[in-house]
Amino acid sequence: MMKVENNTKPITKFVNFMTPFQWFEVLILIGFTTYFAAVDKESSALYLVINSLSAICGVFCVVLCAAGKKSQYYFGFVNIAAYIVIAMTGKYYGQVALNALYYLPTQFVGMYMWKKHMHEDVNAVKSKKMSLKQIGLYICGTVIGIISCQYILELLGGSQTWLDSTTLVISIIANALMVLRYKEQWILWIVVDIITVTMWVLAGDMIQVSMWSVYLMNAFYGFFMWSRMNKINIRNE
Repeated sequence: MMKVENNTKPITKFVNFMTPFQWFEVLILIGFTTYFAAVDKESSALYLVINSLSAICGVFCVVLCAAGKKSQYYFGFVNIAAYIVIAMTGKYYGQVALNALYYLPTQFVGMYMWKKHMHEDVNAVKSKKMSLKQIGLYICGTVIGIISCQYILELLGGSQTWLDSTTLVISIIANALMVLRYKEQWILWIVVDIITVTMWVLAGDMIQVSMWSVYLMNAFYGFFMWSRMNKINIRNE
C-alpha cells in the first residue's frame, strides 16, 4: 500500500502544479492546436510543428505568469524562439523585432528580478500597483511610440502596419511592467491580445488565433490574480 501511495505522489504534484482553470486553458489550447494542425493542408509539416510548439509553450508561459510563478520564463524561451519563425513567415516584422530584440533578452532580466521578489510561503511574485502619474507618462509614451513605429514598418513593407505597430509598442511596455511586477501590465495585455487575435484572423492562421484567444482569456484571469496578490502585499507591509 505504501508503494502505491508513493507512486501517486508525482501525479498528484503534477496535477496540482496549476489550478483547474489554468489546466482548462492549457487543454483547450492543445485541443484547438491539434485540430487546426490536422486540417491544415497548405502549410508544411515543419511549419505546423513550430507553430504548435509556439502555441503550447506560450499558453503554459502566460498561465504561469498569471499565477506569479517564475517557471513561466522557461516556457517563454521556447515560445519566443518558435514565434519568431512564425512572425517572419507572416511578414509581421514588428513582431519579429519585438520577440528577437526585446522579449528574448528580457527573459533573463525578468527571471532575475522575479527571483529577488518572491513570496516564499506561496511561491509567487510580489505584485505592485502604479501611480496615476506613472500611468499618464506611459500613455503618452505609448501614443508617440505607435505613430513612430508604424511609419518605420510601412517603409519596410510590413503587413497590417497599424496593428503590428500597436501590438509592438504596447507589448514592449506591458513586458516592462511585467518584469517590474506591476499589475497594470494585464490591462495592456488585454489590449494586445485583442489586436493580435484580429491580426492573425486576417492572416488566416487559426493556430495563432487559438493561442492568442486563450492569452486574452488568461489576461483577464491574470489581472484578477495580480490584484489579489497586490492586496496581500499591502496587508503584509
